[in-house]
Amino acid sequence: MLRKLLAAAFVVVLAPSIAFGQAVITGTVTDGDGEPLIGANVVIDELVIGSATDLDGRYTFEVPAAQARGQNVALRAKFVGFSPQTRVITLNSGTQTQDFVLTFDRLRLDEVVVTGVSSATPAKKLAFTVDKLDASKVELAPAANAVQSIQGKIAGAQITQASGQPGDGVAVRLRGTTSLTGSSAPMYIVDGVILTGGLADIDALDIESIEVVKGAAASSLYGARAQNGVIQITTKRGGNIAFNQTRVTVRNEFGSNNLQFSDFKANEAHDLLIDANGNFLNQDGVKNTCDTCLASGYGPGVEIDRLSGTDTPVSFYDNPYSASGALTNNFDEFFTPGDTYTNYISVSQNSAKTNFHASFTNFQEGGILPGMDGYNRKSFRVNLDHRISDDVQLSTSTYYAGATRDVPRSSGFNPFFGLMFTNPLTSLSRRDDNGNLLVQADPLSVEENPLYVIENVDTEDRDSRILGNARLRYEPTDWLNLEGNVSYDRRDSDFLRFADRGTESIDPSNFNDGQILRSNTISEALNADLTVSLQQTFDQLTARGQFKYQAESTDFITQSITGNTLTSEGIADFSNVNGDKIVSSNERTIRLDGLYATGGIDFADKYIADVLIRRDGSSLFGAEERWQTYYRVSGAWRVSEESFYPFGDWMEEFKLRFSQGTAGGRPGFEAQYETFTLSSGQLSKGTLGNAFLKPELQTEQEFGVEMGIMNRISASLVYANAKVEDQLLVVPLPGYFGFGSQWQNAGTIESNTIEASLDFNVFSDRNKSLDIGIVYDRTNQEITEFNTNPYKTGPSSAFYYRNGETIGAMYGIHFLTDVSELAEQTLQDGSAATTGRGVPTGFQASAFQTNDDGLLVPVGIGNSYTDGFAKGLWGNRVDVDGDGDGDMLFGMPIKEVNDEGQNFQQIGDVLPDFNLGFSTNFSFKGFSAYMLWNAQVGGDIYNFTKQWAYRDGRHQDQDQLGKADGDKKPAQYYEALYDATAVNDWYIEDGTYLKLRELSVGYRVPRQRLQSWFGNSIAGLSVNLIGRNLLTFTDYSGFDPDVGEGSDATLFRFDGFEYPKYRTFTGRVEIQF
Repeated sequence: MLRKLLAAAFVVVLAPSIAFGQAVITGTVTDGDGEPLIGANVVIDELVIGSATDLDGRYTFEVPAAQARGQNVALRAKFVGFSPQTRVITLNSGTQTQDFVLTFDRLRLDEVVVTGVSSATPAKKLAFTVDKLDASKVELAPAANAVQSIQGKIAGAQITQASGQPGDGVAVRLRGTTSLTGSSAPMYIVDGVILTGGLADIDALDIESIEVVKGAAASSLYGARAQNGVIQITTKRGGNIAFNQTRVTVRNEFGSNNLQFSDFKANEAHDLLIDANGNFLNQDGVKNTCDTCLASGYGPGVEIDRLSGTDTPVSFYDNPYSASGALTNNFDEFFTPGDTYTNYISVSQNSAKTNFHASFTNFQEGGILPGMDGYNRKSFRVNLDHRISDDVQLSTSTYYAGATRDVPRSSGFNPFFGLMFTNPLTSLSRRDDNGNLLVQADPLSVEENPLYVIENVDTEDRDSRILGNARLRYEPTDWLNLEGNVSYDRRDSDFLRFADRGTESIDPSNFNDGQILRSNTISEALNADLTVSLQQTFDQLTARGQFKYQAESTDFITQSITGNTLTSEGIADFSNVNGDKIVSSNERTIRLDGLYATGGIDFADKYIADVLIRRDGSSLFGAEERWQTYYRVSGAWRVSEESFYPFGDWMEEFKLRFSQGTAGGRPGFEAQYETFTLSSGQLSKGTLGNAFLKPELQTEQEFGVEMGIMNRISASLVYANAKVEDQLLVVPLPGYFGFGSQWQNAGTIESNTIEASLDFNVFSDRNKSLDIGIVYDRTNQEITEFNTNPYKTGPSSAFYYRNGETIGAMYGIHFLTDVSELAEQTLQDGSAATTGRGVPTGFQASAFQTNDDGLLVPVGIGNSYTDGFAKGLWGNRVDVDGDGDGDMLFGMPIKEVNDEGQNFQQIGDVLPDFNLGFSTNFSFKGFSAYMLWNAQVGGDIYNFTKQWAYRDGRHQDQDQLGKADGDKKPAQYYEALYDATAVNDWYIEDGTYLKLRELSVGYRVPRQRLQSWFGNSIAGLSVNLIGRNLLTFTDYSGFDPDVGEGSDATLFRFDGFEYPKYRTFTGRVEIQF
């Protein structure tokens, strides 16, 4: 009896394991052609169990008996670039086979975005524009600066690198200008960290994706910081590699930097007296001599070779420097190729509960200047995701970068400025008897030798950057999740300038007795948020909602000390300072609290709606305007999902969408406060405070159409209209206020943008593919309200703000180009005059001609502009009204005077007619070739670098050698155009260009061949030749038409002696283990 009872108990205990034994799931994952997808993941998410496919596309994994209880579960197969597939299976003991055939997502409809939305959302269900670049596009030719990766690839994104100096950041504008006084920089987010210190320190090699939100219609989720748009970068976390595998990637890239325009040169002729032997003569007609003179006598004391005109002497740059000695191209001597290299190693792992990615990068960019180390950045990254339990997940991201940078220009010295004023007889590398470079290589130059500046003034930046993020997610049910997020961003920037005792300068300077300057700037931001998200499906309706509270705290600390007059040479320490030390410091703290609620519905995958409301309170707002409200309303209709849709056979996706939203632009720290200046013990008032100061407010409407054609073409067309009210402007105040001005909300600007994007998969099969991408955009923008006095702004005050003005219009002096511009007008005082200054009334049109430079000049009655030499007219006044008197100097340019008696008028507009990007990516078996072309059509540039060169006769335009006498212009002609650097239209140039921005040609060894060579020890091997900024086709006469300067380099297209941009050639080898 006892044995029967024991037997029965044994059966009862073992029955569950007999009924529900271990389950084995196996099968294959292939593409539409039956080819295996190697490394595809097949997973049961709710059990956190899965596996990856092998070389044959086969997978197998086991479900423990305790978890295989006959229940239904979702089995999901996913592979990068393919639409995921999910099927419901019943988990019973034993083996079951589940094969998947995944569809290549050419149109990227299932691609998920996370920026601007409350939760991860497939692109096909978006009601506004969120552009995305994944790693496959970023890694083709990785840029030194992460954000440069979007240039020419995303419509409406304008990227301008104001300076080519290694380590410098870039200026970014998304769609139209949003602020007349603030920056155009968008809000940057990297792995959940809201950045305060820019992107220059962020490594681009770990990027998983870049998402771009371009206007308030989509960026409202981010409130008062987001009117310039949002760029979010997500880095690799190991979650996309095959399950239960570890991947090690080693990448090395090496190459060189060099200047693209190597034929740039200065004027090779002069207007000085020389004898038959090429010796320079003084006023006595004998060879000039002086302590600093060259062997030919060139130097102080030389005499100008003038023609004696009746009214003014003139001279010509037609005496060759080559008659006096061998010539040196100082541009070639100054700009020398530098090395660039990148060393990168990463380790990634993906398992059921944990995935991580860790990497190290060593990046060096030498630049193109001799004796400069350029920029070096070493960075470390660790990203980790861990599932603590079935419903709790922890994610962390950590990044550290340390960078050093040689800085060629410093206060008082700009080597690029001095380079323009050196004659070709002089070598910049010429040294004295002691082996020292000459501070004044050109004895007549008033600018320091640029090589002397680089060699004798040490200027260095040292930066360190720490980013950290921790996110805890709790999902108690399938319809509710709670998330907490904390992020940290700190940037330390140390700047050192050391000019040793005895440093020379042409004019007396604080550097002469030695100077040390050291400054430190710290920016530190701490952000935290709590989020509650809900989502539930009711038959065909999916509803979602989200509530978030966010707190931000940002601190800025700057300290600086300058010491003049050093006791001893060679000691860069403040204990060596014998003179006074000047100390300054600045400290700012910014706080922001924000909260939002958003909700959305998706009905039958056809009708999509989204609403959002956000409230932000900021310490930057005036005391009476501390809280501001933002909103978004958007909707989309996927017409192609309707039963009546007639074009499904060839246009499988057709979506209409609209969104309207608001976002803000914050005032500067000091704008709301009263400011004072303390000088010599005297306190003077600056700006009056404003407790009612609000942030700028952008309201944007966005209309979009998206199409997917024949599963090969993805196209979108977007029209965005933006209005930015409450522009922050400094408004002059009447004297009785006691303050000169006040920051006020005093203007409105409006813009509209058209964007078009097209991705075309021309063909693709297992051996070959060709993809083409095209992006187009065009923007118009205008000031529609301006409640203060019009004023000049930007570099050299070349830009003008007033009501009704185009944003980007340049104003200055216009030189007449046609006799029709000389029509008589009546001035405001009622007197008669003409538009040309100094042109008498009653002039005869035949007394003026347009010369070969396109400028209208007086030639006198019966003369031609080519008669200057033949008739001895240069330097003499000629008769232009028939009365026989000499009225105007022959051949000289004429400034226009408008109907108000002023010569200030619009002379240019920086806005292009349109921008275009064109890319191709071709592959054949293991070979690949990729190109990215970028074009700007229209838009003006002010060439200030050229204008300054006119001052000393150094620009190649002024070279009169080889010209017929009738075509020669005197030095005084070019002095009139130089016009003491007054802004004028002679230096306005067309900014149209076509650039080959990126090129990559490579070969990836097939996986099967690697296996036959190395077994399973090497998983991937590729080699590439890469070029960046390779070719530029343009009529612009400067180094590069892609220039800018000032507070917004994308708007102020001004060329002013910056480090020129260069091209880069590199070779890359990448091995994966």
